[in-house]
Amino acid sequence: MARVPGTEAPRNRCGLQPGDAVRCRRSQVNADRGLANQRGFLAEVRHGRVRVLLDMAGRTLWLESEDVLTEPLGEGSPLEDLRQIYVELGAHRLDFDEEDGLTFFSEGFPAQQLDVLRKLVGNRLLSLDVLAAGVHELAVRMQLQDSPTDPGASTPDS
Repeated sequence: MARVPGTEAPRNRCGLQPGDAVRCRRSQVNADRGLANQRGFLAEVRHGRVRVLLDMAGRTLWLESEDVLTEPLGEGSPLEDLRQIYVELGAHRLDFDEEDGLTFFSEGFPAQQLDVLRKLVGNRLLSLDVLAAGVHELAVRMQLQDSPTDPGASTPDS
C-alpha cells in the first residue's frame, strides 16, 4: 500500500523522534564528511535514516540513525529556537526555500501554538501563513529577517 503523507506516525528503529536535538557521532565516517561533533536537530525521521538540520541556512543531510546521538543544543541559540518552534507545531518535516522561507509540515496543532511561535521569533518574523498541504497536512510557512547564524550549530566543538 502506498504511503499517504501525514497518515503515518514517523517511527525510527533507534527511537529517534522528529525535533530531537542531536550531535553527529565522532566516527571516521562523520569525520570524513566534516560532520563529527556538529549539532542540529531532526527535521525528518524515517525507519533507519534521519534528516538533520545543521544550521540556519537550511543545510540538511540524510544520515543513518546510528550516526547521531541525542544531545541538547545551546540554550538560546537560533537553531534551538527553530527546534522549539518545530516541536511546538508538532511538525514532522521542515523545508527551506529562499523565496518562501521556512515551511513546517504538521498534522495539526492548537491555534495557541501560533502565539508561542510569535513569541519565540519576536520581531524577526516578517510573515506567517497557515495553509492546507494536501489532505492530511498543515503547512506553516514563515519568513524571518536574517540573523547571525549560530556558530556552535554548524562547526565542530573543540
